Amino acid sequence: MGSMSSSIPGSSLGRTVYFVAAFVVEATLVGLGMALVLHQRFRGRPLMRAVLLIPWALSRVAVGILWQGLLDADFGALNGVLHSLGLIDSYIGFFANGFSALNVLVSVYMWNQAPFATVLFLAGLQSIPEDLHASAAVDGAGFWRALWHIVLPALKPMIFLVVVLCTVNGFLMLDLTFVMTMGGPGDDTTSVAWLGYKTAFIFFKFGPGTAILYTLTALCVLLTFVYQRIILAKFEAEA
Repeated sequence: MGSMSSSIPGSSLGRTVYFVAAFVVEATLVGLGMALVLHQRFRGRPLMRAVLLIPWALSRVAVGILWQGLLDADFGALNGVLHSLGLIDSYIGFFANGFSALNVLVSVYMWNQAPFATVLFLAGLQSIPEDLHASAAVDGAGFWRALWHIVLPALKPMIFLVVVLCTVNGFLMLDLTFVMTMGGPGDDTTSVAWLGYKTAFIFFKFGPGTAILYTLTALCVLLTFVYQRIILAKFEAEA
């Protein structure tokens, strides 16, 4: 257990931090982008909003099985499409090395969770008074200027909520790892959550496994507190 314990502050923790950071950035940006699009008035908007929720409504076990099949190195649909379009000469092993597999996990988890971020951002966008947008248009403000000076400041509380939820969910993400990589290749996608699960329920070392998972939970609580202190203090200073 000594070597396993020593991997927590090293490789497993490092991979977890990378996964969480990449996931938070991707989910926040993609969620905000989709919310800005779906906030506009266009034909089919209700249908698009309904379709948006499908990835989030699926269980992560189903999501993992779906994407594992799509990305399979031998029979995956994505490789087949890319090869038929002449974009690749040979099939890509998306899970062949640790860095690629870890980034696949990030992207798949983002695909699953970004719709929820979109719903939160849509709620924030709908709370912005139309008068502000009308005044900005009269003053000649373009899209990017209005986004920077009106939309983003109004969405700060919602951005804070999305970042906190994505951070906690990222640290605790376990099921996609279980379904798609089992921590492999080797231990290259072993996160702290997977290490705790594997220690407790595969190696049946419940004491060390529970300690790892309790430590991870405490870390999530600490990060939430830090986010709250930093971001909300900034809100108060700007008020």
